[in-house]
Formats: sequence, structure tokens, C-alpha cells
Amino acid sequence: MIISDQFAGLDTIDLAKLVERREATALEITDAVINRVEALNPVLNFMTSCDFDRARDRARNARTATPFAGVPFLMKDMIDVGGLPRTDGSRLMLQNVPQQNVAYVDAIEDAGLNILGLTNVPEFAAGITTDNAVFGATKNPLNPEYSVFSSSGGSAAAVASGVVSMAHGTDGGGSNRLPASATGIFGMKPSRGRMHSGEAGGGHDIAKTNHVLSRTVRESALLFSLTENKAGALRPVGYVAAPCADRLRIGYVSSIGPVDEDVTTALTRTRDLLSSMGHTLVKVKFPVNLDEFTNAYTAFFSTRLTLLRQMVEASTGKPIGDSGLVTPFVASGAEALRDLSEGQIERAMLYLHSLQDLFEQLFQEVDILLTPVSPVVCPKLDQDAWNRTWNEDLAAEMVMHLQYTAPINFAGCPAMSVPCAIGSNTGMPVGSHLIAPIGGERRLFELAYELEAELQPINQLDCMLRLQWASLTS
Repeated sequence: MIISDQFAGLDTIDLAKLVERREATALEITDAVINRVEALNPVLNFMTSCDFDRARDRARNARTATPFAGVPFLMKDMIDVGGLPRTDGSRLMLQNVPQQNVAYVDAIEDAGLNILGLTNVPEFAAGITTDNAVFGATKNPLNPEYSVFSSSGGSAAAVASGVVSMAHGTDGGGSNRLPASATGIFGMKPSRGRMHSGEAGGGHDIAKTNHVLSRTVRESALLFSLTENKAGALRPVGYVAAPCADRLRIGYVSSIGPVDEDVTTALTRTRDLLSSMGHTLVKVKFPVNLDEFTNAYTAFFSTRLTLLRQMVEASTGKPIGDSGLVTPFVASGAEALRDLSEGQIERAMLYLHSLQDLFEQLFQEVDILLTPVSPVVCPKLDQDAWNRTWNEDLAAEMVMHLQYTAPINFAGCPAMSVPCAIGSNTGMPVGSHLIAPIGGERRLFELAYELEAELQPINQLDCMLRLQWASLTS
């Protein structure tokens, strides 16, 4: 059986127009999406919690005058949505049910979106695949032998399989861009501090930002305009609805180490296409030393694990590895990194803060930077990855996958993964990574519209998905 309904293939903007014109109700659309979740989640495993009763109640009372008019939406299980359990993919958090939305979720609902539930994540966003001991691994809809990267992998799977056209993601090291590349969809990371806060205290994380993964550029751009903090330090962007005639100077990085052949081919294709569009392409050096970044990023990660270890040990009176509340991977990481000195951590943070200046210098030479999203197309499905033991080699392997994306988070720049190719060796999608200076989201969206019109990989993926749905649900 092929999963299909009268709303299949429509993005959130078209669905909202149906509701606005009274050609469909928000409840009819919500029921269709619920049917898709019930059909595909048992196979792909992209959800951690659902609240269909609440979603149906909200759909019955949807505010049709809002931009998204009650269209169903999924949030990532790493943000506070009032009344829904936020687990961060961990047994430790199973009883955590925030009572209030954070500001970013309020903005999502003010835009008219109807939250159905939360999507799967790796435990505390650790690791390179979306897998945890509580909910298990999320499979890639295009080939269930592959993962969806991390950590917005559940959202990526839901979008790529057609369950929804757009879903929330957080990006603290590439989490909106890596899964987007692995599933052939559009993923955007805004500038640091750009959006309404996704933190309970109202602040902004040094690395993490909130936005969405989507099938189309326009729905991402519209929601961006409705969730950016217009009273923040950055000048508001508003709704970018079309490409721009300006031609840009685009720097490209071929590689800073070994890269899969399919990644190289995809990057070359994008570079040549941008050149044919009239943009000027110049080769530049990626301003990040991978060894230095690996050491600094590991030290930064240790500060998060230290807080977690202290909390678990204070509440249980046991070493974190004996608590039974977190996986061996997280527990062993917390133990292995506990002996880093204050000096090591201070030097790491100084280096990470220096990345903003390094990229600002680069953007004196070019308007946009083009790199691979990752040196690999996509990891194979690695179920029970959470059961591994942390060591330096494993840490270096993880950072290797993030070498193009994670530095951008600490630089504070916006970046996006645009679907650009299907790998001839793997048969899996590959995205291209485009980065702008802080505050430069408008140029990214405009460039994304141009590439979307020319590359049109989504049509290819639609055909693949119809075949995949048939095999998954037969």
C-alpha cells in the first residue's frame, strides 16, 4: 500500500491556503497527518511523543486568519512545549513535562501551526546518528539501512517521508543541516540570537539556534519571518519571498581532509551551477584548524557533561555510570572528560570565541562561503550506538563529521543545507552547505530560491519516496 491522501505533496503554505479558502478544514488536514504518523512511525521511528487529542481539539478551533491556519507541525524533543514530555532522548528525562512554552514555541503557535508531538533525537544530542536507548534509532526514509545523521533526525525523517512538509529542529553543531543533507530536504540555521529564545530562561545558547527543516524554501522563509525576534540585536529580515538579481562573490572550499566521492561530485555540481548563474566563484581556505577545533569542541562538550554528571550523582548518590539513568556512551564521556583542567577549558572557549573573528575576516573577501555539509554522505544505520564507550578516537570521529558545520555555530553565522544531488555511489541525497556573515539570512534565502529552481532534486526524491513507501508498508 502507498501512503497517500488528498493533501500529499502540498507544503504548509498551500495547506494553509486551503484552510483560508475553506476548501479544507484544519481538522481534515490534521487527521491526514495523524494517519501518516500512524502508518510510518512504526517503520521509521521518528516520534517520541504524540498528543493527537489535543491536536484535534486545536484544529477544531484553529485561527484561520493566522499565516499557517492550524496546519499540523512537529517539534523536536529538545525544547519546552507546555504539556508535552521533553525527554532529550534520555531515560533521565522521562518524567520531565514542562508546564509552559518557551518564547520560540509561543511564536510557532502564534504563527498558526498546530503541534502534534515531538520528534526523536540522540540522547542529549550526543553522537552522529539519531539513536537512543529509550526510543531507538530513526531510519532514513530513502533507504532504511542509512541513518538520518543527528540530532534533528526525527524531524528530517518526518519531512522527507512526507508526513509533514516542515518540522522544527535545533542546531548546535550542524543538527539542521546534516539531517537535511542526508534526506534531500532544506535545512537552515539562523544567526546566533536571531530567533525568539528557545531556552527556559529566555537567553541564547552560544552554539544552538532554532528553526526548521522543510521541503520548500518558501515555507522555511515564511516561518523564519514569524519567529525571528524583531526586537533583538540584529536587523529583522522579514519574509524573503523570491531570489535576488544581485550577483555574489562566493568562496568555495574543496576540502580540508578526505571526502566521499559523492560529496565532491555534489559540491562541484553546485559550484559550477552557481558560476553559470553569473556568480563569481573563488577558491578560499576554510579558516578552521581541525585538530585545534576537535580539542576545543571536546572540551566544550565536557562542560555540558560535567553539569549532567553532577546533577545525576547529586540526585542518586551513585557514580553516573552506575545510576542507570543515562546510556554508557554519555556516562563514559562524562567520566572520561571530568579531569580536564580549568585552564584547558578556558583555552578551548577562547579558541571557540575566536572563530567569529576568523569568519568575519573571511567575509571581507567573499559574500557567501560554499563547503560540503559533511565529508561523508551519510552514516549507515548504527543501532545501539548509545552503547559504545567514549574514547578519544571516537570523539575525533564525531568531530570529523561536524568539521564544516559545528565551527559555524560558534562563529554565530547563519548557514543552510540545500539539496543538490543524488550520490551515484550510495544512491543517497547530498546537500551543499552555504554560509553567510552574521545577520546574512536574506542572502541565503535568496540564493536558496535560485538553487531550488535550478536543481529541483525534490521531484527526484518524490519518485524515490513513493517506491520506498510501497516497500515499507507492503
